Amino acid sequence: MKFLLVMQICSALNLQCMPDVVVGDYKNHYDCATAGYLNAITTVQRMGPEMINKDRIIIRFSCNPTEST
Repeated sequence: MKFLLVMQICSALNLQCMPDVVVGDYKNHYDCATAGYLNAITTVQRMGPEMINKDRIIIRFSCNPTEST
């Protein structure tokens, strides 16, 4: 079973989220979860403190199981 990493950028201030984005597929949940945290950190760093603080940005992610090979 593989896992799809799905990420979403949300504004806690505006209570709105951008559409889900499939970032990749992984051979197990551990690899997917690790990639999710690393991608979230990278995204926050790229956006920078000004935008993160202004809009109270949060990054959500999930690892969704899939039967594809």
